[in-house]
Amino acid sequence: MDRFALFSTPILVFPLADTAAVNRELAARLTAESETVPGILRSNVGGWHSEPDLVRRSDATLHALMDQVVETVNVAFHEVARERGLDSLPSYRLAVQAWAMVMRDGDYTILHDHCDAHWSTVYYVDAGDTDIDTHPDSGLLAFVDPRRGARGIPGADLFPSTFTVRPQTGTLVVFPGWLQHYVHSYRGTRPRVSISCNVRMDLDVSPISDR
Repeated sequence: MDRFALFSTPILVFPLADTAAVNRELAARLTAESETVPGILRSNVGGWHSEPDLVRRSDATLHALMDQVVETVNVAFHEVARERGLDSLPSYRLAVQAWAMVMRDGDYTILHDHCDAHWSTVYYVDAGDTDIDTHPDSGLLAFVDPRRGARGIPGADLFPSTFTVRPQTGTLVVFPGWLQHYVHSYRGTRPRVSISCNVRMDLDVSPISDR
């Protein structure tokens, strides 16, 4: 018997090392900003969504985190490529757009995607203080099967339509930008702070230096 696993979709979850101090600083700073600077409306229902300008800010702490995100996306890309048998790859330049999200009790996001990006990420600066025994779905990041829906088999959920990731402080989630996703309503007393990125991979056509 031959068996083929077709159209797999990679979702990669990485714990970033040595980020505790960075997380404390950014959580405090972004929460304070959410209380003084108007946010924008995208997929968020409630919550504070910053302008997508984090990469352009003159902020050494943010830049250091963005460097970690770009490095991790590059690792994820090469790991997925290796699994697909792509051993020889061209050189790429990665362009990044980033924004912050601060959610408070009852905030959530609706179904959406980032189809202009090759990869999207979410980093949990502070995953909040949900009591998961009381609110087991609080703040879950949910991904939706991109294939056309089909009739389910009673009693055997062979092909579930969603996959969820539970936020954890210091964790980076990497996934294809075209993959639709949403966030369950957050239930907690402490603000839930995250930073999201869209990453575009362009061929590096920079001229080779003759030095």
